[in-house]
Amino acid sequence: MTTESDPTEPSPGPGADAPEKRTRPWGWIAACAVLVIVAGGLAIWALGTQSDLDDQKSQTAQAQQEAQSANDQLGAMEDQLDDVSQAVDDAGDDLAQAGDEASDSIDAALSGIKAKLAALKEQIGQGGAGGGDAEATATP
Repeated sequence: MTTESDPTEPSPGPGADAPEKRTRPWGWIAACAVLVIVAGGLAIWALGTQSDLDDQKSQTAQAQQEAQSANDQLGAMEDQLDDVSQAVDDAGDDLAQAGDEASDSIDAALSGIKAKLAALKEQIGQGGAGGGDAEATATP
């Protein structure tokens, strides 16, 4: 019995003692790929959020400038209102003073008219007692 090797059996190669062929760790590869995609998505989201925050800050600064401008205009309008109020008060005082002066002038004029009327009454009273010439000249 000879031990010849069977040609159908594979002959042991040089790496017969080598371990079996290693397979790739697809689970770890998939997990890392998912983590890379999640990290990329978070980076994009963070950039978008930062952009939105920058826009909001810009709008807030603009609104503050507009509010400051409105407050400045309001202050100017309050100053103008104070000036107009003071002018109206002064005009009212002037009018009251003019009214007092006019009242005094009217009182003086009325006193003068009353004095003239009294003098006319006296003249008429003296003229009526002196004769009827005044009536003859009065009728045509």
